[in-house]
Amino acid sequence: MKHVFLVGDAGDRNARHVDLVPTDYVAAKVNVRFGSEPEIATDHTYADLNDDGIQDLSIGRLPVDSALEVDQFTDRIIKYEAGSNNEAWRRRVNIVAGVGGFGQLIDGLIEQTTKQILTDLVPSGYATKMTYGSWSSPYCPDPRKFSDVAIKRFNEGCLFWVYIGHGARHQLDQVYLPDQRHRILDGQNVSQLNCQSGNPIAIFLACYTGATDHPNDCLAEKMLRQNNGPIATICGTRVTMPYAMSLLSLEMVHEFFNGEVETLGELTMVAKQRMVEGSDNNREYRELIEGMGQTFSPAPKLLEAERLEHVQLIHLMGDPLLRLKRPQPLFIRAPAVAMAGDKIQIKGMAPHSGKLTIELAYQRDRLRYRPPRRKEYDSSHQSFEQYQQTYEQVQNLVHATKTLAVPNAGELEAEMQIPKGMSGRCVVRAMLISEQGFCLGSSSIDIKKASNRSAKHGDTKIK
Repeated sequence: MKHVFLVGDAGDRNARHVDLVPTDYVAAKVNVRFGSEPEIATDHTYADLNDDGIQDLSIGRLPVDSALEVDQFTDRIIKYEAGSNNEAWRRRVNIVAGVGGFGQLIDGLIEQTTKQILTDLVPSGYATKMTYGSWSSPYCPDPRKFSDVAIKRFNEGCLFWVYIGHGARHQLDQVYLPDQRHRILDGQNVSQLNCQSGNPIAIFLACYTGATDHPNDCLAEKMLRQNNGPIATICGTRVTMPYAMSLLSLEMVHEFFNGEVETLGELTMVAKQRMVEGSDNNREYRELIEGMGQTFSPAPKLLEAERLEHVQLIHLMGDPLLRLKRPQPLFIRAPAVAMAGDKIQIKGMAPHSGKLTIELAYQRDRLRYRPPRRKEYDSSHQSFEQYQQTYEQVQNLVHATKTLAVPNAGELEAEMQIPKGMSGRCVVRAMLISEQGFCLGSSSIDIKKASNRSAKHGDTKIK
């Protein structure tokens, strides 16, 4: 036996006791000191065969209340795994973040670490979008529309939809402004989730969003019940803490983009195991997180216990046998260095025919322009409209796009012109889509500003 799949709700107040699939409870040792309950609701013990606190089997729960809901969710899984011609969502990773509220220094470090992981560990062929609930950030949309934007990022379809911040059983945190506040997602507007293609795996690095033992459906359950909601959620049943969640995130990112496990249940299990036992993957980042834990954790002597506790309280809601949607590799090669305004030759090797889209973009740790700094808060309508304009601009890192048909497998070649205003560290990223599969690849390129002496631009070819 490798997998455990629990089908049924653990805490539906309208169900008879015999209709429930109960969860287990273990004593809280660390998070109870910081506002959690004395017991942690956990399905983990069903997958821990030798009682060492480390998961031995992959496990997931489908918190349904009826056979009809089972049929509806099964149809969603079949549709997800079958795929379609509209597969562009498979290269999107969308992040929504609230302000941590741990203090300016800790919040800043968490934000910077998250950016580093996204920049360095998510391959550059993927497109990421950040939506951040800090009014001073260029990644903050019009705060009045924050919820609409967060839901839009979900509904456009993506591989992962990740929330980072505070949470509760039935809602995420709010966007706090000096004179007002606005919701991110709660039980009322969760009905607006309606992803037509590419149902995301929703990951909550937040407290209580997966408290399936509550008599009323928790937020993750309500999302799963939407006909076009997430294909699965990974969430916590009780209070989660930044140190352990950062390690778990690090291992999940590494395993998905560099590992070989084939199912979501195995991905979650392996990430939990490595969170506790350690690994040599991304040692620099792990040491950084360990240092943050020692410096800023309220209980630095209990970090090992904190890791074990998060193995128990982090749950997969969904099918643990869900097959991960990794793309096939697409080999492409661009010149290492080119001049703005030049035409460049891009070469590659296509594993099959299909529609090829090539983009010339800034790397995701850069912006196309320098947005104005928000030193003073302004709640006027015009100011908030400017928030939205800035947000839309900083999400768009693509300067040029070219689409062409690849008639058959084998060598491919394309020509693109670099816009004259483009410079610095950039990436050529390519996506090949057909009924035969979905492929993704990228190639770094350093673009130099055109000199005044360059009256003409020539072709830049790969040497």
